Amino acid sequence: MRQGTLSVHLPGILPIIRKYLYTHSDVFLRELIANGVDACQKLLAIARSENLSIDPSTLKVEILAYPARRQLVVRDNGIGMTEEEVERFLAVIAASSAQEFAEKYKETDIIGFFGMGFYAAFMVAEKVEVLTQSYRSEAPGVRWVSTGTETYEIEPAQRPEGRGTTVTLHLHKDYDEYAQIWRIRQIAEKYARFLPVTIEVEGSPINKKPLWRAHPTQLSEKDYKEFYKLLYPQQPEPILYLHLNMDYPLHLQGILYFPPLRPDSVIERHTLALYVRGMFITDQLSEILPPYFELLHGVIESSDIPLNVSRSQLQVDPTVRKVSQYISRKVIERLKELLETDRARYEQLWPHIGPFVKYGTVREEDFAHRAKDLILVETVAGKHYTLSEYKAQIASVKSSAGYLVGFYANDLAKQGALARLFEEQGYLVVKADTVIDPYWFSYTEGRENIRWVRVDAQEAAEWLKSDRKEKSLTPEEVAEVKKALESLTQLRVEPQALGPSAPAALLVREELSRRAYEATLREGPPAPTRLIFNTSHPIYRRYLLSQDIRWLEHARDWAQLLSGELQAEQLRAFLERDWALLSAS
Repeated sequence: MRQGTLSVHLPGILPIIRKYLYTHSDVFLRELIANGVDACQKLLAIARSENLSIDPSTLKVEILAYPARRQLVVRDNGIGMTEEEVERFLAVIAASSAQEFAEKYKETDIIGFFGMGFYAAFMVAEKVEVLTQSYRSEAPGVRWVSTGTETYEIEPAQRPEGRGTTVTLHLHKDYDEYAQIWRIRQIAEKYARFLPVTIEVEGSPINKKPLWRAHPTQLSEKDYKEFYKLLYPQQPEPILYLHLNMDYPLHLQGILYFPPLRPDSVIERHTLALYVRGMFITDQLSEILPPYFELLHGVIESSDIPLNVSRSQLQVDPTVRKVSQYISRKVIERLKELLETDRARYEQLWPHIGPFVKYGTVREEDFAHRAKDLILVETVAGKHYTLSEYKAQIASVKSSAGYLVGFYANDLAKQGALARLFEEQGYLVVKADTVIDPYWFSYTEGRENIRWVRVDAQEAAEWLKSDRKEKSLTPEEVAEVKKALESLTQLRVEPQALGPSAPAALLVREELSRRAYEATLREGPPAPTRLIFNTSHPIYRRYLLSQDIRWLEHARDWAQLLSGELQAEQLRAFLERDWALLSAS
């Protein structure tokens, strides 16, 4: 057996770095800015070690654009490089000066570690020129030029600005957008505005204070809201925020915001941004953020979260799972605190918070266990109950099988009259108008000994029987009306005494098919399966006395109206029939 040595085919590896290492071309600017910031941070670390006089406020990274020449310049006044360092770190792929430096000087604010970010410049440039001058006064300046092939040119050259590095990109004609200053400012603000070193675009600083690094006791609600406007200038104010500060088993800081959930506002997804040492990395954090919180906004920063080589994606490992568990736990703690200390505000915010909590309950058993007491149900009358409070309120409403029965309405525009009828008879009707409610109902039914029934379900109508029977029809009259209604509607008709103030008729749907429709979000609800006619309603007495079928049509029309069946032309025709009938009576 013999041993061999692995080698790299340089003409083959450079195109891979240029074309396939990074997900999109904008990242090249992030990498060049990061290199400039690292150069400034290195100079500060060396200044402390060698007792040099360096004012941190004078250090900066500048970005200049020259559209006519199709050039982009990124320069810093950091540590600079000697010729030997240029040969070691620019001419050798994956040789990281940052990693070597951080290990030597115990510097924790260095961004780059893989030694490959510089080559992202060749994604957009046909030639890259580096002019650098070391902080060591005795070292001459150096010019390094490459077209992205396996060869390069290097020569002595003086840098006019003195100490630091200037990277000049001669852009490919397909990427001349990167010589437009508005485009460069847009990218720089996305990636670099929270960096600790001043970043200037055409002489204008873009840096902002990373609020998440401040202690919560130093911040006001106004500070949090203004920071939200900075992050999301087109979004309405958040309803709630949460400051994160995790020290063990990894270090993490951040701010989470609950955006308002309103039909008239567009909620952006994937807007929780990850920063590492102030540099934006990604907002695609499905591995970190539990799926039931993916609509949360905000930022998190951690140097302990593992990234891939391009620093655009996370490496999924136990560390990432710990972050996810931490965020979930902190959100629950924040909501619990609000519920216990300010119930009125919690109830006010529940329409926005509720979908998050209910979705988490359905998706994850551990979250469901910890968030159980946070869930509220709101009645159509506007009262809020925790689930345990609501169950206590309906303790006497039990099915023959021993289940508690809870009534709900998911469209008050269509079911409002029915909901009021249930409320008038002493039942609490819950509002269920979010997309997650059908799934949450199914979840709780299997765990809370409760059966949820919509107010227009046939099962619900059985609870509306009235004890007032003095005006009900005789059995013979009931049979006559039932036969006539079956002929008119082609539905199964069931007589039931609901009381004289209740609707004349109700259209009801079979509960299982309706649940299946809601779960699959199919087009159009299932058709009504039967009609219940109220034997206590005086309209049937009028029909029996006059034998005018229009009275039964009127009862059918009102049942369709209550269930939302009448639309457009059908509604107009109903109003015409209603007026004609009342005018003739």
